[in-house]
Amino acid sequence: MATSVNDIDMGATVWMIASSALVFLMIPGLGYFYGGMVRSKNALSLVFLCFMALAVVTLQWVIFGYSLALSETATNPFIGNFKHWLFLDVEYTPHPNAPKVPGVVYALYQCMFAALTPGLAIGGAAERIRVLPTIFYIFVWTTLVYDPIAYWVWAPNGWLFKMGVLDFAGGCAVETASGFAALAFYFVLGKRKGFGEEKWEPHNYLNIILGCSFLYFGWFGFNAGAASLESGRAGIAFMTTSLAAAAGGMTWVGLAYRVEHKFSSFHFCSGAVAGMVCVTPAASYVSTWASLPMGIIAGVCCYYMIEANLRLGIDDCIDVLAVHGIGGILGVFLTGVFADKKIMALDGIESAGGLINGNGRQLYVQLAALAASAAWSFVISYILLKAMNYIPIFRLRVDPDAEEHGVDFAELGEAGYKFMHDIARTHLSKHNTQDSLS
Repeated sequence: MATSVNDIDMGATVWMIASSALVFLMIPGLGYFYGGMVRSKNALSLVFLCFMALAVVTLQWVIFGYSLALSETATNPFIGNFKHWLFLDVEYTPHPNAPKVPGVVYALYQCMFAALTPGLAIGGAAERIRVLPTIFYIFVWTTLVYDPIAYWVWAPNGWLFKMGVLDFAGGCAVETASGFAALAFYFVLGKRKGFGEEKWEPHNYLNIILGCSFLYFGWFGFNAGAASLESGRAGIAFMTTSLAAAAGGMTWVGLAYRVEHKFSSFHFCSGAVAGMVCVTPAASYVSTWASLPMGIIAGVCCYYMIEANLRLGIDDCIDVLAVHGIGGILGVFLTGVFADKKIMALDGIESAGGLINGNGRQLYVQLAALAASAAWSFVISYILLKAMNYIPIFRLRVDPDAEEHGVDFAELGEAGYKFMHDIARTHLSKHNTQDSLS
């Protein structure tokens, strides 16, 4: 594989820069998507934390994160080195994973992936988490969880990479890791106050649709950005993403209609996201038709996972485990089923393909990657969150009064809507008056 500056291609470079911008759009999209799903008194804090994830991870990525996650010179199978700290020698020389674009462009593209992932994970703690500890958590979690898993899967000397795992755009490092980190949040923080006693519904369906639109649009860059233009694999990734989203959305709407006898924009958005999550690791490894069953399977399994969570009393607040965790697991496994060696050979990748090509061994490799990614993310996240709770300044959960009246005003001193701001100020004024009288 060429890694000479003489092989840099202008078209591929422009496409990856554009794709980086598309993935960036997913970050505010995630904030609006999450913000619409929660109660209005907690919406702004989620949008804010998604942007903070972008800022914190960008700093971490430049200082040492990129080198830990994707160093091409590290020789051990588990983690990178510090050769590229502060982006030293990350300018024009291409990375082996992207031999036709300058190294700094590939690093930028991967930075957007790294910034999005902790934003997904903290959705599991929505409506009850403090801002300062979350900022600290994002930095440490990216270093201890995201960077190692990304190295295992994508770095030239990562142990899963050498085993032959097929994960094109983040089924392990992004989706599975964030889903099981969200599960760790549940076990450490517990349920929201009133969960199971009150029926909560999304407060703003328009924001959900707006956020889903940004996610939908950005996902084309997320899945197709690293695929080759001249071989057609970028077009394949674009189409598989679109088809899986359509199949997942329609499946979810149909399942919900059987119960509610109403069509729901929220259900379509959830299903579309589930479909795109599932196809992410397979995007340019499979034929277009394969994304149809992948989207349908994701729609069915993720829908019923939410039902299971409710029956089990698991407060998966924004369905991070159900959609991203389970969707990521399905996607990585089904990549082992549907990966087509003819599609991969378009770029000269030598692979035996998946089960459809008679390569049943690939399923064992995919399962090993899933087990390692899920276990590492959950265990390290759980230990990190438990340790943080022993340090008062990093105590994660807001106090009961702040949770009752909203994280937005308690942590930010602001609210997403003026009427919520006025209500919070009135309550604070009454609370202070009562304190002074007592």
